Amino acid sequence: MRRRYRSFFWPVVLIAIGVFALLADLNVISSDRLYRLADLWPLILIVIGLELIARRSLHGAAVDVAAVLIVLIAVAGAVAYVSVGPAIQGGTHSFDTSGQVGGLKAATLQVDVGAMDMTVQSSSSLGSDLYRAHIEYSGPKPAVTLDPSSGELHISQEGGFLIFGNRRVVLALQINPAVSWSFNINSGSANGTFKLSQVRVTGIELNTGASRQDITLGAPTGKVPITVNGGALTILVHRPAGVEASAHVSGGAVNLTADGSAERGIGSKSWQSSGYDAAADGYSIEVNGGACNVTVDQSAPAE
Repeated sequence: MRRRYRSFFWPVVLIAIGVFALLADLNVISSDRLYRLADLWPLILIVIGLELIARRSLHGAAVDVAAVLIVLIAVAGAVAYVSVGPAIQGGTHSFDTSGQVGGLKAATLQVDVGAMDMTVQSSSSLGSDLYRAHIEYSGPKPAVTLDPSSGELHISQEGGFLIFGNRRVVLALQINPAVSWSFNINSGSANGTFKLSQVRVTGIELNTGASRQDITLGAPTGKVPITVNGGALTILVHRPAGVEASAHVSGGAVNLTADGSAERGIGSKSWQSSGYDAAADGYSIEVNGGACNVTVDQSAPAE
């Protein structure tokens, strides 16, 4: 009778995870280095493939011996990689960064992170700086780059599978209102505050999971799109008195409050101010999500 094959892979993986966690608790291996385990996820596929080859090529006790050796060598390699290589920073860290306006007339903020708390506000005291940012983070250090030709300010944090610890970015960003700005924010979950009453905004697009966004706007030039896509969304949009606006909200449960009028229901709800169609300038707000709670008002300060 053919002997049934039983893989040692998953039991050893569980043991290895427990060993790594124990070594971190005992301070034998710095917790900062455990973030490097995320780099090794392709090793899981390699080990599974080698085990399948051993299963089909060998017989009897040789299969068990080969399987154990494959997993032990992989675990030993992972220990060496984590112990010897440079640490990826864990815990909470922070840094400050800035960039110059140069000859830019327009700029774009592009953010690609997982979970984040973000505050963006204009500051007329930046002088020749296009932006100044203070960033607090856990996990890998976020990358901040500015393309001086296109004006794209890109803030991102590399991905990967995270077994130990959580990642979150806290961003406090000041931007120069001497240039026009557009915003493209992509995150898993986010709390955002945008204080843009002094900024000429050309567009905002937010793509997120669960999100609360508080957006204060100034006077628009043209019909400016404000788009939010996500899961559970709470969106507050404040504009100056007299500025025209429209809002379209679609999702499972919708709660739309605009200039004192309230619409609630399932599916989609729409609203627009009385002079929106005839106006050359205004805000076009579109929100798509699972549960949407949207408020549009005229509480923004006048310029």
